[in-house]
Amino acid sequence: MTRYGILLALVIGVCGSAIAHHDSGAAWSWHVVSGGLDESRVAIYRQRELVGIFNFSCDLTDAGEDQLPETDAQLNLVQPASHPDGLLVITCNLGAHSQHIAIVDPAKKTNQPVFAKTGSYFVKWELEDGELWISYDHPCNTGLSVECPDGFETVFVQYPEPQ
Repeated sequence: MTRYGILLALVIGVCGSAIAHHDSGAAWSWHVVSGGLDESRVAIYRQRELVGIFNFSCDLTDAGEDQLPETDAQLNLVQPASHPDGLLVITCNLGAHSQHIAIVDPAKKTNQPVFAKTGSYFVKWELEDGELWISYDHPCNTGLSVECPDGFETVFVQYPEPQ
């Protein structure tokens, strides 16, 4: 086999193992193009049109259709009232303890998330009464204190922020 044949076989093997969720009949879809311990690439499509390829600093290879709640990485289509076409909410572990959340809006013509935060130990999201709420922790500005006995506080934000 030639050098190019080996390269082609490797490319097909890698692409064939990518997690595919691309459905050209859907309003929009995604698939993990590549993933590793500290980096993943996700392709986002609006019907047949590629919106962009997004880079994430975490491993998204175990985020699939059969993802379990305890899965380290998740990609979820969320439809808050403000975005009836939906948003892609991506959560994953980052480093030894941190968790990361990123929101992709397929209506935007950019290959950057519209929102991204990293929690020191956790990030969570929920859809409540049609609104997307995100919570994450970070170190208190005051350090350890009576108001902040464990040194961390939880921040709650709504996406998008109300006008």
